[in-house]
Amino acid sequence: MTDSEWEQLLCSSPSKAYETLIDQYGNLIYAIVLNKIGNCGTREDVEDCVSDIMVEVFKNAEKYSAGSGSLKSYISTIAKFRAIDAFRQLSARNNMRSDVEDDDIFIPPALDNTEEETEKRIFSQNLWNIVRSLGEPDCSIIVYQYFYKRKIHEIAKILEMTSDSVKKRSMRARKKIGTLLRKGGYHE
Repeated sequence: MTDSEWEQLLCSSPSKAYETLIDQYGNLIYAIVLNKIGNCGTREDVEDCVSDIMVEVFKNAEKYSAGSGSLKSYISTIAKFRAIDAFRQLSARNNMRSDVEDDDIFIPPALDNTEEETEKRIFSQNLWNIVRSLGEPDCSIIVYQYFYKRKIHEIAKILEMTSDSVKKRSMRARKKIGTLLRKGGYHE
């Protein structure tokens, strides 16, 4: 569906326009939010933020005009800024919790190899930071490909790209990830 067709659908049937919005852009919004707050929020936090974005886009639909730019970029911009706001709120909430909890909780050492566990956690965190640093759409491609186990053609459809460009971006992103990991990781 084109942007102008969606605009017409919004006038004739707002509920169908909202369903179309969810179908066409729900995964994109989810990927943007996951990229921004996946590190500090829970799955529920991500889903809440996605829902808030959908409602905001729909409530402000009259501000969108097909002549002023693509619906995808309009939605992506709203999603990005709303996700950044959610990140700030979650970070503040998590910092308040950690100030209180760090002194009060004692976690006993694991019975197995704690050094190995720590190294795995550090590696996982570094890998996640590298993936997040790739930017869009590369970050979303890697998340869909390896976290959600989606196939190239599915990712292409979700992100409204060609399969060839998704393949090329995936190869470049994986090469960049490998290079950064070989250099000793990534620290933000």
